[in-house]
Amino acid sequence: MNSLFLSIIILLNVTLLAILVPGGPIENRDFSNLKGLVFWGFNAFLITLGMASFYAIYSALGGLSNTGLVTSILACAYILVYGLDLAGIFPKSPSKMSRPLMLIEIINLCMGTYLLILSMVL
Repeated sequence: MNSLFLSIIILLNVTLLAILVPGGPIENRDFSNLKGLVFWGFNAFLITLGMASFYAIYSALGGLSNTGLVTSILACAYILVYGLDLAGIFPKSPSKMSRPLMLIEIINLCMGTYLLILSMVL
């Protein structure tokens, strides 16, 4: 049961990340100021975070021994992404963060923190 619950929390985290795709209904800030390697590096990081989350779901459901470590690393990455954005550190945009986006990012930050605590407990 613990592995199923952990898998659901990971799935919620990756789903909450996916709905923030730039140009989507929530994330509508302009990131044209991010150039080349920074832009593509950040996108590669987010894609890797999403893919690794699906691996973590598989790992949790399969009872693999590395689940706790993988999930803890993912949780820290989620916390880092949302924390840096909410603090206005990265990614910087000339557009202001909307209230719905800010609210969702706060929820996502809380979910990432919950995932970290859960991965350490389970």
